Order: sequence, then structure tokens, then C-alpha cells
Amino acid sequence: MRRSTNLTEPQQEALEIAALETDRTIRLLQDLLDLARADAGYMHFNLESFALTEVIEELLGMASKFSDRDIQIEAAQEKIVVEADRNRLKQVLLNLLDNALKYSEPDQPIVLKLDQVGGQAVIQVCDRGHGIPLQHQSRIFDRFYRIDEARARTTGGCGLGLSIVKTLVEGMGGSVTLRSKLNEGSIFVVTLPLSNSLDLI
Repeated sequence: MRRSTNLTEPQQEALEIAALETDRTIRLLQDLLDLARADAGYMHFNLESFALTEVIEELLGMASKFSDRDIQIEAAQEKIVVEADRNRLKQVLLNLLDNALKYSEPDQPIVLKLDQVGGQAVIQVCDRGHGIPLQHQSRIFDRFYRIDEARARTTGGCGLGLSIVKTLVEGMGGSVTLRSKLNEGSIFVVTLPLSNSLDLI
């Protein structure tokens, strides 16, 4: 693809499709490996203290490379310091953000809300999309569970993303829940332990 000046338009298009499918396969394999490691008790977490806004800024930089959608940040606290795995948390939030972008209209913003309640940091990923029917909400974090197979074929994925999110968040001592209403949107709520380190607070 880097030497695409000598390619015809159909060849260029075929290469782009091949590259996208390769990326999709790699992500699927990474998800399966993560789940296998978690099942075997071998998933490693590098827990450290850091300001939540640091990860959010990195996340927005990454998101801007694959989408021009409006992503808004609402932070109730100036500085929220968590005890978590920085890379795993980015993986969690990118997954939730990707879902929010897929299942909401292009003209609707995605909102990330940051707060702390008691000894926990609270991150909410909010969209104004189709929403998730009540009968599906209890199974939304199950492996390979898809709400709508017809829509799944157009948006991609194998029903592993939210299962990975739950596995990673719980591995960092947190939790993830869902609030959703049809035609109003969905809110995924991630809670993580606050840091006890006084250096960053």
C-alpha cells in the first residue's frame, strides 16, 4: 500500500480491504488470548497510580485518528487519581468508545463523564444511540453474545468486546455496569479504585 502509485484503483481497494480484515483478525486473536489468559489465571496487570485525565487525553488522540465524531469530556473533579493498569484501561475505554460510535448516529456526540464517589473513580461512556432492549441487558457482557446478528454483520465484531471489558475491569478491582433505554441511548459505567498515593493527589 505504501507503493500504491503503481496500483490500479481496484487493486488499491482490494489491498485496503485486506488490511482491514487483517487488523480485525489480529484484534480477534488478541481478545481470545486475553480471555484464555484470564481463564487460566495468567492475565497480568501492571497496577500503578496515575491521573485519569492522562489516559483520557491519550484516548482522544487515538480516537481522532479513526473518527471525526464529537467526543465531549465532563469532569466533576479537577484531578482523579486511580490505581489501575494504564494500557488495560485504555483498551477498556477504546472498546466502549468504539461501541458508542458504532451504535449511535454520526451527528450525535459521545460523552465521557469522570467523577469520584467515595473510594472509587467513576467513568461513564454515554451515547444517544439505539439503546439496548431490556431483555438483552443481563447478557450483554457474555462471550459471543450478539443482540442483532443482522446489524452485527454490518458493524463487525464477534461479541467479545464487552466480555473483554468486564474481564479487564474486574481484574483491576473495579466493576462495569450498563444503563440503557430504547431510542434514548446507553451509558456504560466503569468504576475503579482510587489511588492511595499522596504524591499524585
